[in-house]
Amino acid sequence: MAKNFTPKGNEATGAAKAVARAHAVYTPLALTFYDIIVHGLSNRFAWQCPTSRLTALYEANVSANHLEAGVGTGLFLDRSGKADFDRLVLLDINRNCLTRAARRLARFRPTLREVNLLESIAPPMAPFDSVGLTYVLHCLPGSMSEKLKAIDHLRPVMGEGAVLFGATILGRGGTPNRAARALFRVYNAKGVFDNREDDAEALSEGLKQRFETVEIDRQGCVALFRAKSAKGSLPLPLDGH
Repeated sequence: MAKNFTPKGNEATGAAKAVARAHAVYTPLALTFYDIIVHGLSNRFAWQCPTSRLTALYEANVSANHLEAGVGTGLFLDRSGKADFDRLVLLDINRNCLTRAARRLARFRPTLREVNLLESIAPPMAPFDSVGLTYVLHCLPGSMSEKLKAIDHLRPVMGEGAVLFGATILGRGGTPNRAARALFRVYNAKGVFDNREDDAEALSEGLKQRFETVEIDRQGCVALFRAKSAKGSLPLPLDGH
């Protein structure tokens, strides 16, 4: 698995520490209970976005040439309804997540890449037709504009007309219930989340700067998104990128 994280300067070092803190929770033991806690309980009762809604997003958008950026346990790809993939690459900064997801998805013979999305992806890969980015952005440090640098690093591996889709838990703009408020406090205090200032408007604006077509559907605390550029064109360039 290719590693790809080299902090540069104090700012990058601080970001590296925040990223390490966010994914340190995903130990082999924690991942044993992840699906029950997150997909069985938190999605429905705290975030008010049932796992079936996220699974439907995958059923509608995953292609046979797919990159999963931030793999969790591989549950969504497992339930996506795909019988097989021409190419499936699993990308994550956490080796434990990669190992668990790869075991679950072994029938698809995935390629594994250990990469920090806040750094450029190297060595480069041939372009994909779909990229999944689910429950990643709310874990990344900084403002939404800083988090979306992860998408800038994914854009070079997206083919013409490729779709980027996924979901993130928002800290602002909704009416979280008591369970959600409690989890927000705990997860942000521990550094697992960094989403107190995340809202749908910043997400939408950032995606529209990068893609020609953007769809966002908010359900409970979760923003489900889909973005793509027209077939025959590449994602729109950003200043400085």
